[in-house]
Amino acid sequence: MTLSPGPTSVLTVPRNYAVLTIKTLFGEASVCAYPGCTEPLVFRDRGKSTVIAEIAHIRSEQPDGPRHDPTYDGDVNGSENLLLLCGRHHRPVDRHEAAYSIAELESWKIVQRELAGRGTPLTEADIRSYSRLSADEKKLMMDIARQADQVITACRVAQSAVDALREAQELKRQELSLRSGPIYEMHEDGTRTLINDRMQLPYVEQREWAARERSAVAAEHPRIRQALSGLSGEVSVLRMMSAPLGGYAQQVEDAASRLLQVVGGSVEVRRAADAVEVLVSKLWSVAHGEDGAVVSG
Repeated sequence: MTLSPGPTSVLTVPRNYAVLTIKTLFGEASVCAYPGCTEPLVFRDRGKSTVIAEIAHIRSEQPDGPRHDPTYDGDVNGSENLLLLCGRHHRPVDRHEAAYSIAELESWKIVQRELAGRGTPLTEADIRSYSRLSADEKKLMMDIARQADQVITACRVAQSAVDALREAQELKRQELSLRSGPIYEMHEDGTRTLINDRMQLPYVEQREWAARERSAVAAEHPRIRQALSGLSGEVSVLRMMSAPLGGYAQQVEDAASRLLQVVGGSVEVRRAADAVEVLVSKLWSVAHGEDGAVVSG
């Protein structure tokens, strides 16, 4: 994912940096590296903190980029070749590369480190807003989304079957009421109330309908259980790779398990399925640094 530059952009750099690189950069800086600029790397307002620093390359990774050096044998996306700037100074440094040499930018970095103090602490969400997802993390999250969707689909199929059976049962009950003719409940004051709509099917027949509902749900259980098992495995692996992301993934798994438990109630299934979808989106947003929530772990 690349954030497109524009007048409303906060970050104008590709998200292609390793987590360790991001931690190193912010651990060695507290303000913009431009000489004399005291713009902090974090904007604080109304009790909220937002990391607004932009990452500039001292030497561009692109052949046609600013200050590209084909002889550089270091990591162009490593912390030694990166500089934290405020939005005001990032664009001029890149747009007018001839005015800002490699040597000068490296001298800025030295001073920035000297003024860093304790550096700038970052949350997991802050780090994610700059760093790339590894191929393994991306695959795991896509697999988690796919398994969660399979749980939702199977539960909805089971609920549709239950709803169809209940609709058929209601038609049967209405037919019984019509065959019985009008039945009234008499009151002490001589008035009466039609009670056909309260009639129920015989107990034995009600048990038969209930058994059909259980069978309809049971028919989808293997598919639901298989998807839940796959989801649990993917979540466990993600937790080992990234505890914070794994925490959000665990919420997806828990919500999917609750969905299975409420099959039989149309409203409950709809709400539980929506909750799973919201949490899958939440996981993806956090993974891409688009959500400020933080999960400890």
